[in-house]
Amino acid sequence: MYTPIPMKRSTRYGNNYWEAFSIKMNRDVRFFSDLEYDHWILVEADSDIVAFCEQPKRIQVEWQGDLVESIFDMWIQCMNGTECFLEVKYASELDPKDKRFSPRSYKQTNAQAKWCQENGFNHLIRTDKDIRSNLIYLNNLKTIIPYIQQRPVLVETVQYQIMKVLSKTSKTTIDEIEQALPVLGRQRIRETVYQLIYRGMIDSTITHKPLDSKTEVWSNA
Repeated sequence: MYTPIPMKRSTRYGNNYWEAFSIKMNRDVRFFSDLEYDHWILVEADSDIVAFCEQPKRIQVEWQGDLVESIFDMWIQCMNGTECFLEVKYASELDPKDKRFSPRSYKQTNAQAKWCQENGFNHLIRTDKDIRSNLIYLNNLKTIIPYIQQRPVLVETVQYQIMKVLSKTSKTTIDEIEQALPVLGRQRIRETVYQLIYRGMIDSTITHKPLDSKTEVWSNA
């Protein structure tokens, strides 16, 4: 496990600064670009990722005759125990044919890859083309996560009632669950359904349809 390296907002990394609370890690997290924040949203909601750390490690490595210093954007650990260091970049920064190409970013990512190879770690670059490939899903997660932050603990009695409704049909909508369980209240049902989606306990159509009362959900048991 790693601890985030403190970084001041006053540095060049302080543009588009984000702070949020991670339910997964039970602590505040900090990101230094909109793209890093969007990447965290996907990590936070990925039930296969059991742990992560932003700005986890500073390295120094020689690459093409230069001593390159770099801090990884994130470290993740998956359910099967595999670990990976990640760097988040805009694809244009890494494309020498693009006018927005950044020699510094290109050097950093290659130096990171070399260090990981030499030290037995997996390395992955996540670009905006990966992170924002499904804006419907990303925006839905940005709606779901604040609900969970307000009530991070599942209420078992509410969960039981919702799962009982789901057990009687192959698919149903959030609105239909609310109609079937009016005594629970709309807010409590939404919070619990979002929790169940977040924890991977039920499936839904949020990967390809905007989240609303007509969103379909079903048990994946």
